[in-house]
Amino acid sequence: MIPKHYLNEKIVKMGRWGGLLPLDVENWHSVENSKYFKKYFGFYKGTLILCETDQLFVSCYFPVDFIHQVHKYIDNLNKKDYKALEKLLLRFYELRIRAKKDIPKITPKNFCNLSNEQLIKQYLKNRDWAHRITVYDQFGWIAEEYWPPKMENLLTQKYRLKKKSPEYFKALFALTKPAEISTTLSEKRAVLEQAIKVKNKKTTVDKTAKDLVKLYGWMPVFTFGTPWDVGHYKEELEGLVQRKLQDLENEYELLKNYKNIRNREFKEIVGNFKISRKDQQLFIDFGLALDARNEAEYIVSFCGFYILPFYKEIARRLAISVRQLRHLSEKEVVAALRGKLDAAKSIHEKRKFAGWGFDESMKTQIYFSSDESAKLLKYLNAKVKNLQGNIEGQGVCANPGLVQGKARILTSPELNFKVKPGDILIAEATTVDYLPAMKRAAAFVTEVGGLTCHAAVVAREFGVPCVVGLKNATKNFRDGDLVEVDADKGIVRKLKVKEKK
Repeated sequence: MIPKHYLNEKIVKMGRWGGLLPLDVENWHSVENSKYFKKYFGFYKGTLILCETDQLFVSCYFPVDFIHQVHKYIDNLNKKDYKALEKLLLRFYELRIRAKKDIPKITPKNFCNLSNEQLIKQYLKNRDWAHRITVYDQFGWIAEEYWPPKMENLLTQKYRLKKKSPEYFKALFALTKPAEISTTLSEKRAVLEQAIKVKNKKTTVDKTAKDLVKLYGWMPVFTFGTPWDVGHYKEELEGLVQRKLQDLENEYELLKNYKNIRNREFKEIVGNFKISRKDQQLFIDFGLALDARNEAEYIVSFCGFYILPFYKEIARRLAISVRQLRHLSEKEVVAALRGKLDAAKSIHEKRKFAGWGFDESMKTQIYFSSDESAKLLKYLNAKVKNLQGNIEGQGVCANPGLVQGKARILTSPELNFKVKPGDILIAEATTVDYLPAMKRAAAFVTEVGGLTCHAAVVAREFGVPCVVGLKNATKNFRDGDLVEVDADKGIVRKLKVKEKK
C-alpha cells in the first residue's frame, strides 16, 4: 500500500539513472542506510524509489520538507560553530580507510568451503560497508542546492565579481576545489607515470598494464559492472605513448603537485579579493561535501568489485542468473539462501516495476507491489518536478569552456563504447561506471545534477566543459548530431553541417 504522505505532500524528483536494479539501489536507499544517516547526522532519511526493472532505470524522490530539514540542519550546525560541518565531514576520510581494510575480499575458490550462513555473514558485511559509506554521498547530494546561491551571493554582492564571468568561475572553482587529490586523478596520474616509463623504455606496456589492473581495475564497477582489465590499460597506454614525452611529463607534473597547486590557487583568490576566514568556510564546506560525495561512490565501487564473486555464487546456489538476483532486495537474498523464500517466484511477481518508500517517521521501509509501483511512477511523472533541470535549453555551468563535437547519447554504462575521442557525452546523469567513456569525451552534458554531481566533479578534474541540469538533453539530441557546448552560458546547440558542393 502506498503511504499517503507520498501522495499528499510536495515531492521533488532527484533524478533518473540507467543500469541499476533494486539490489543495486539499496546500497543508498534502504532502512540500513537510513539508520546510518540518523547515526551520523541526527535524523532518518526516507527515500522514495521506483525501478523500471525491464529497462534498468531507477527514479528517486524526496519530500520537499525533508530537503528543507537538511538545509536547516546545516544552518543550525554552523550557528554554533562555523567549522562544525567541516569537522563532521572530515570523519568520512577515517571511515574510508577502515572500509578498504575491512571489506571482505573472498576469492571464488573459497566459496565452496562456506555454508549458506557463512556466505550470508560475509555478504552482509560487504553490504553494510556500502550502507555506511553512501550516507556521505547522500548528504552532499540532498544538500546540493544549499551552497550555490550562498556562494554566488558572496562572490557577486560582497566581493563584486560579475556573475558567470571568467574571474567568477575561476574564483568559485578554486575556492571549492578539494584539498586532497581524488581517486579519479590518482588513477590518471598513475597511468601517465607508467606511460612515461614505457616511453623511456624502463618498463613494458604488458607489465605495467597488469600492475594498473591490480591497483585500479575495480574503479568502474560501481554497484555492478565490468572491472578494467589488462586489455583496457594496454589500449590506454598504447594511445598515451604516441604523444610527445614533454606533454606527458607536463601533465604528470601538474597531478604530482596537485595539492601545492590547489593551495596556491586558493590563497591567490583569497588574497586578491580579501575573502574573510568565515566566508572561506562556506566554500571549504562545499568542497568537502562534493569530495566526500564522489569519493564515497568509489568505496561503493570497491564494495561492488568484491561483491561480484558473491553474486555469482549466490545466483548459482539459488539456480537463477546474476541479473535475476539483482531484482531481489537484500532481505530477499538472505531469506532465499535460508530456504525461506522462492527467489524465482519473487522475481516474477515484480515483473516490470519495483519500488519502496518509508513511513512518515522515515524509520520503516515499505515495499510496493509491481502494480503499485507502476501507478505511482505514472502519477509522479505527471505531477513532480526535478530538483534540478526543469528548464529546456538552459542548464548550469559545472565547468566553463566552449567545444564542438558529435553527440553520443548514453542511457547506461553498457553504451560507453559509443564515445570516441572528441565526442560530447550526453546522459541523464553519470556515475563512476561511465568513466571509460568520460576519459575520451571532449565535454559532458547531463539532464540532472548540480555542482557536486559526478559529471561536474570529473569535468573539473579533467578540464573539460560541462553543462548539467539541461532538461531533455537525451531527447533533444541524437547520436551523431554535431553540437556546440557553450558551458559558460549553460547552453548546448545543434549545429548545421554545411553540405559539400
